[in-house]
Amino acid sequence: MHAENPEIDYYRTVEDLFSSLRGVPHILSPRDFQLLRSWWRDGVPVAAVAAGLTEVFAKNRERDDPDPITSLSYCRHAVKRHAKRHAEMRVGTARPTGDDDVGELDLQPLVDRLNATAERFETTRPAVARVITAIAGRAELVGDDLPPGAVDEHLFALESAMLAECLAALTDEERRAIEATVGDAVAATTASEEARSRSARALRDREVRLLLELPRLELDG
Repeated sequence: MHAENPEIDYYRTVEDLFSSLRGVPHILSPRDFQLLRSWWRDGVPVAAVAAGLTEVFAKNRERDDPDPITSLSYCRHAVKRHAKRHAEMRVGTARPTGDDDVGELDLQPLVDRLNATAERFETTRPAVARVITAIAGRAELVGDDLPPGAVDEHLFALESAMLAECLAALTDEERRAIEATVGDAVAATTASEEARSRSARALRDREVRLLLELPRLELDG
């Protein structure tokens, strides 16, 4: 992290999160970078940006949209909504009351579990350890003033990114074994091609989680 330059940290954090949500490395276009600079200048908190990006990617998955999200600007309206919500919460105009008052969301136990898992792999699987440490760092950025639904969506996206990146960090032999297991299971079904693709992803995630004994990214309690 750049302690003397929080602006660079802001840009790098958002770019890394966008890449994780996409599941592939991504460099922002000049147009997207200008949008990111405007968020920084306007004081949009990272948590609001993260919530907006996560919301858009989650809805894209729910719709099974075949077109990938390739531009940060696609998420600008969602980021604007979450930034407004953050601003309202700071001045106390949108605090949840009654049954909706859930109090602060404590993500520290989850972050601690992730860091402990990363430490377990530092010697035997350093690439996996780096992935999990990075995910733990992103989980720490989730604001405790976000509504539970936005937090859950953000954690779901982070978990998807963690599983995909951990798969890529495995040995070739381990990846081949996982793909063979997934291929056999999917071949035995009579579902549509689209359904088989979704099942393959879920099975692949399960195999990675079991192999590495990864924690689920969810709130305690």
